Amino acid sequence: MRRAAPVPPSLLFTTPMSIVKNFIRLREVAGDVVCLDLGRKNYEYRGILKIDAINFAFMSEEQQEGVIEGFKAFLNGISFPIQILVRNQAYDPEAYLSRIESIEGDLAEIAIDHAQFIRQLATYRSLIKREYYIIVPADYQNTKHKTEALINGQLQLRTRMEELLRQLERVGLSGRRLNAMEIIALYQRCLTPMEAQLGSITDGMVRGVNSIMESAYEEDRKPRSHVTSLSLAEQEQELLELAAHYQLFDEKDKKKKKKKDQKEKVPGFVSLPALVTPSSIEIFPNYVRVDGEVGHDYLRTLTITSYPRSAYPGWFESIIQIDEPYVDFSIHITPFPPEKVNARLGRKAVEFRGSVLVARRQGRTPDPSTTIALEDVDQLRESLARGDERVFGITACIQVRAEDRQKLLERSNRLVSTIRSLDFRALPAHWQHHLGMLSCLPDATNVIESGRLFGTGAASTFFPFAGSDIGMNSGVMFGIHPNGSLILINPFDSNQLENANMVVFAKSGAGKSFFLKTVSSRLLPTCNVYVIDPEAEYSNLCERVNGQYIRLSSDSLQINPFELYGQGNSVGPAGKEEGGFFREKLLNLITLLELLLSDDGTLPQKEKAFLYRCLVKTYDNRGITMDPTTHGRTPPNMQEFFVIMSSALRGDDRFGISEDVYGLSERLERYLHLFPTRTKLSLDNRFVNFNIRELVDTLKPVGLFIITEFLWTKMRQARRSQTVQDNSIVLIDEAWLLMKFSQGAKFLEEFARRIRKYGGGLWCTTQNSDDFLGSDEGKTILAMSTMKFLMKQDSSTIDSVMRTFNLSARQKSFLLGAKRGEGLFATKGWAQMEVVASPKEAEMANTTVVSTLSLQSGEKEKEATSEHTNSKRSLGSSTTPLMIDSPAKERRFTNSQSLKHERRS
Repeated sequence: MRRAAPVPPSLLFTTPMSIVKNFIRLREVAGDVVCLDLGRKNYEYRGILKIDAINFAFMSEEQQEGVIEGFKAFLNGISFPIQILVRNQAYDPEAYLSRIESIEGDLAEIAIDHAQFIRQLATYRSLIKREYYIIVPADYQNTKHKTEALINGQLQLRTRMEELLRQLERVGLSGRRLNAMEIIALYQRCLTPMEAQLGSITDGMVRGVNSIMESAYEEDRKPRSHVTSLSLAEQEQELLELAAHYQLFDEKDKKKKKKKDQKEKVPGFVSLPALVTPSSIEIFPNYVRVDGEVGHDYLRTLTITSYPRSAYPGWFESIIQIDEPYVDFSIHITPFPPEKVNARLGRKAVEFRGSVLVARRQGRTPDPSTTIALEDVDQLRESLARGDERVFGITACIQVRAEDRQKLLERSNRLVSTIRSLDFRALPAHWQHHLGMLSCLPDATNVIESGRLFGTGAASTFFPFAGSDIGMNSGVMFGIHPNGSLILINPFDSNQLENANMVVFAKSGAGKSFFLKTVSSRLLPTCNVYVIDPEAEYSNLCERVNGQYIRLSSDSLQINPFELYGQGNSVGPAGKEEGGFFREKLLNLITLLELLLSDDGTLPQKEKAFLYRCLVKTYDNRGITMDPTTHGRTPPNMQEFFVIMSSALRGDDRFGISEDVYGLSERLERYLHLFPTRTKLSLDNRFVNFNIRELVDTLKPVGLFIITEFLWTKMRQARRSQTVQDNSIVLIDEAWLLMKFSQGAKFLEEFARRIRKYGGGLWCTTQNSDDFLGSDEGKTILAMSTMKFLMKQDSSTIDSVMRTFNLSARQKSFLLGAKRGEGLFATKGWAQMEVVASPKEAEMANTTVVSTLSLQSGEKEKEATSEHTNSKRSLGSSTTPLMIDSPAKERRFTNSQSLKHERRS
């Protein structure tokens, strides 16, 4: 006879009131304070801090010891229970992908390929985003007045949370307090994460709570003086009167009428808990089923019940960083008064000591575990008496969530295996999974009660804020983290980054150019990218994005460095700023002449004073003075400057310039052919590639300086215009070529300092880190760069990199053994990052060979791509097609068709 499996018993909650009463403690959110109903007379209040984690695993042993000691001080400083909540959430890339797929024009094909690559990436690895919170409670306010209780709770929470943030700063952690909408969204994600992904609770929905809905059309037509806001009591009274108007009363029996009126149910307002309440909750022995509006989830809670005798600091990170989405870790920490714990420990000591004495009287050897336990208890009592340690009750819960029971079982089994491998033991909360669900809500209320006592030293090993998620909610993908999360960075988000500057240090062949090409191409739809390319590596990318290709050679530098940006109509404060720009222009020209006329990049003061007088006279000859109204006139050029500087040598006294006794004009004469009479370039393209490969080594620093100064002038010009300008990235490949000259280094330092004010970012790359970091200017540029990327390093330079960035031995080993495309990326803290690209992005970013990151295309496609790319490089390095020898031959390449036409010619 065939038998069916018995149906497990369950408790089902389907009505909103029963769910709210038994599971949802949230009642209101007053500002940034959570108001909870825990069954007492008054509400209880909570505050929530969101914490930014640190990369604990990559720290040196000394740094880890400092963090643990700081966490000990943090624990010893709390006198109230707290909850630490860590959430491993599945990252949904659809918002990012939809933004990428909406790109139109020349970049649409590459954007679609990038989106498909991310979707394929998400199919074979979990994309996870981790969040860290501390929930802080206020003491229960035993008062009859709710307003007084709320005010007292707010004041106490503010004091407690400010003190906690100060303590966390000593550990190296930073955090902030959640506001009302963030608190409601957190509750929604904890209860119904699937619905939260489809659409979070909006501010309009929250404003509609406890309010009467009105027609927006009628409200807009009302005068502002007629729009009134009713209080909650007035709104309820109005509804009661409206209901009584349509209710039939028995006039003969007034008592029955009164009772009937009181018992009559009147529809109420939608409460705040109703916005986050699931449709139904069903409790089973081995799991809890939560039904939402669009689907259902299965939940299981694991509690850590067995601990080893010793554990290394940060062991909890190995569990948190597991590659499993939809897993929440809740740690409830409750400090106990020393006198209460001391009494309990005294009883335990008496029990252990009695066991030892009985064993000795019976002629037996005492149990070693009992002897060791007695020593631990005595040592802990002594530490408590001295005030070195405190005792905490800690309950660690792990909530696992899945779409079906099979995935739930597999996911929880993997977690149990990981915990067992660390000599810990986690058991499912049989018939108590709903209590585990309540303990994992951000309520700071522990109802599962399966904790254990720990001293401060043992409790500090739980340090949970160990992670390296440095991504943002917006931006473009810079790379991926080894744990599976995408690293999205918006360089121009001033709320999270101080500036958009970045430095990239790597040895040759580590993949730094590949990284910069892929990232800059992803930024092109929203910002301009100007590349200074010393090795002609960006020509392929320039052609693929229909960029502007500008080639500087030893025959022509293409740019007249004397040009100004003023329009001749600036007055008032703007005029003063423009006058200051003219002085700055003169100083920049002196720096250029120093690079051009000296051997080491510097000239004596007397020679610079002579050059300054000649520069002022050159502009004055064109009618340009400090007066901003004159800056719109035709600027001079290098040939005119040479004529004025050498006028006294030729017997020409018209300009009143003394004789050049320093030989500067003779040194300048051989470079006159480099400078055109006027600049014919215009930055009207989103991607501009300045190729300086054909410049000789002595002229490359000069070319770098001229281009950088030209871009700086144009960016300031854009700021002076009345239209909204896009952000800009100035990418200088191999910046050490300019940094090895003191004047060039000073200019680049000033450029890094001020580019943020003009909506730009400076990205510098170098493979010679010693030359870059050997000067004070290089260190300043490094300090002014919020983003840093260290890729594979050579053993000859790793020591200087370690000293500069204060790296640990583990980070040093990683950088020495990193493969191509791997490195350490930092905004606030260091994190591992791997550079990946879609096949089309890899083909576009490669110069000579196809990257191993795009092996999905097959062997034939790789060979064809390699041949195609090599042919492009050979064409790009030829001297005839792209050369602009003189002003008469100057031309601007604004699209790939013109570039191809020139190459064919």
